[in-house]
Amino acid sequence: KGAEVIRMYQTLLGKEGFRKGMDLYFERHDGQAVTCDDFRAAMADANGADLSQFERWYTQAGTPIVTASSEFDAAAKRLSINLKQSWKPSPGQPTKQPYHIPVTVGVLGPDGHEQVAEQVLELKEEEQTFVIEGVTEKPVLSLLRGFSAPVKLVYDTSDDELAFLMANDQDAFNRWEAGQTLFTRTILNNVAAHKDNKDMTLPTVVVDAVKATLLSSGSGSLVAYALTLPTLG
Repeated sequence: KGAEVIRMYQTLLGKEGFRKGMDLYFERHDGQAVTCDDFRAAMADANGADLSQFERWYTQAGTPIVTASSEFDAAAKRLSINLKQSWKPSPGQPTKQPYHIPVTVGVLGPDGHEQVAEQVLELKEEEQTFVIEGVTEKPVLSLLRGFSAPVKLVYDTSDDELAFLMANDQDAFNRWEAGQTLFTRTILNNVAAHKDNKDMTLPTVVVDAVKATLLSSGSGSLVAYALTLPTLG
């Protein structure tokens, strides 16, 4: 989790902000034995940012769960995204406080293009609602792009939406994740059908998503990863 926490600083502060924090960190502590708090302080001071809540990534055990839902107002061209964080008790920590979680979001239109610029939503309370203006068509959300935080994401996504993301998302991680989820659902549905002595099927939506992936202009390695079937565990 430590490496992911470091990467979250860059997600929140941007590459230039992270570079400023690193420069200050080495200026203050080069050759010294330091703590995670010293690193956090350098990042915060170099950017004038409040990162005090970030300490909880080091002091609280376990993996946060982020549950997302959305509502689109076509008339107002407004998208509302509700994020709620929760966590399970761990030894010595029956209750916990909210984390500072960066959730990178893409808003895709029916043609697969971004309707608005990619945004980083900063979830700092147990539950927050974020409003994105200028969304003109019913969107498909690409949440937690680049695995922007080490959390478990819970979001109700249809097979059609997963296939759309697998075929169109510009984020390599979410494109892979959508395919893994879609393949897993298909496999489990066919296992259930076989147990009930029913015919197993390969939905057209899955075939179309695989075809679109094969015809995409992405690198060969990313296409190969995207089409890899999920493994156990």
